[in-house]
Amino acid sequence: MGLSLPLAVLVGYFLAEPLELGNTAVVLAVVGVLCVPLLMRWYHPLLIFLWNSAINPIVLPGRAGLWMVMTCIGLLFAVLNRAVNPKARFINISPVTYSLLALAAVAVLTAFLTGGIGVRSLGSSQYGGSRYVNLLMGIAGYFVLTSRRIPPHRAGLYVGCFFLSGLTYAIADLALLAGPQFHFLLYIFSTNYAGDQIAYQAGLNPSLVRIRGTSIVASAVYTYLLARFGIRGILDLTRPWRVLVFLLVFAAGLGGGFRSYVVLFGLTFVALFYLEGLHRTRYLPILLGVVLVGSAIVLPQAYKLPLVAQRGLCFLPGKFDAAAKQSAQVSVEWRVDMWKQVLPEVPKYLFLGKGYALDPNDLYLAEHSAYRRQGGTPSGSLVAGDYHSGPLSTLIPFGVFGMIAFLWFLGTGVRTLYSNYKFGDPAYQTVNALLLAAFAARALFFFVGFGSLHSDIFYFTGLLGLGVALNGALPATARVPAEELDVGVELNTEYIKA
Repeated sequence: MGLSLPLAVLVGYFLAEPLELGNTAVVLAVVGVLCVPLLMRWYHPLLIFLWNSAINPIVLPGRAGLWMVMTCIGLLFAVLNRAVNPKARFINISPVTYSLLALAAVAVLTAFLTGGIGVRSLGSSQYGGSRYVNLLMGIAGYFVLTSRRIPPHRAGLYVGCFFLSGLTYAIADLALLAGPQFHFLLYIFSTNYAGDQIAYQAGLNPSLVRIRGTSIVASAVYTYLLARFGIRGILDLTRPWRVLVFLLVFAAGLGGGFRSYVVLFGLTFVALFYLEGLHRTRYLPILLGVVLVGSAIVLPQAYKLPLVAQRGLCFLPGKFDAAAKQSAQVSVEWRVDMWKQVLPEVPKYLFLGKGYALDPNDLYLAEHSAYRRQGGTPSGSLVAGDYHSGPLSTLIPFGVFGMIAFLWFLGTGVRTLYSNYKFGDPAYQTVNALLLAAFAARALFFFVGFGSLHSDIFYFTGLLGLGVALNGALPATARVPAEELDVGVELNTEYIKA
């Protein structure tokens, strides 16, 4: 009471003028101090929930994701816990740790040699610092995720929170559809995809309006279903609601008009189908027959589908509306034109990358030039470093050393997830298979489709961090298949007898 009463008087005094910036800072500081015990106890599950969420409060600089704030808080508490408690150890997978530290070191050194980390939202005269922040926070987030082991009796809840938090991407789209009285939600949840929705409604064909949040929401739901039930469980005919929900969710995701959504879904499904061993069962011919029959029925009449759904499917052979095909073709030509202009620049940045630092004057001139030429060139994206290519987004900013560090991380990540899938707890077999399939599918798409290092790194570290937090660090002996050990024992026995 001796502490609470003076504190209540102080907070009440500052709340008398809540619009003063200094008063608001004091109140937030008091609330933050009071929340310290809760954050010390719950930072790990909070970060797991926030990792894939769209919670980007407008009060944060640059509308940073709340998961970044929780990453900083969690890293602080994890380090403090390790300092005072010898048993509070991080789950250490040495190859993954070294590869991530190498990637972070390359990023920091490149930033130091190419103009520093300037964050425009914090008052810097440069752009590009937010990309360094995204990259470093994605790396730091892995260590926070692996600072604690997920309790086995809470594994299902944690996995559900990790994937289904992506449902929050629908809130901004729903707020726009619901009317101005719900626009206050846009101050809390990400408007990246909702802004695209407004632009398409205002300036393009209304029938081609892409509600992009539907693709993120659909990905969150079908990924959770695969992690919870696996393909075998979804195709269980004794529970027909599973396959029905799965198909409806996939169809709803076509409302985003992303071809990448369809490709990533296919890659993940095929990889998981193989990992579950279904290619050796009757499911393979049945599924192939269903796909062939469905394609023969749908693709010749694809022009009857909504235009936005046709845009996501038009890379397949079929009869599509000319508007949808043109929209997709323009996007492809725009990217190919940009890649042709960027490729000659790669040797220049092979050893010392360009970094992310960007002069705002250069960006303004490039966008103004593109506008005068009717927007037919990718000048603005070239200057901004939005290459829409995974390899180029790694090589040009960080050179060959950044590419080596990233490939090292991907290799160790796949190996770790494979070890969890092969030798982990049988209770986690389904989710481990999904994590491996999703990680491998995203890595393949990063190099042959669309990718961006600074925006994709959190996806890779999130999947890997969740897998390590679930399974812990498997002992080295567990990484040798039991069949190989049995063969070795038999050979040694025969040799001794001889």
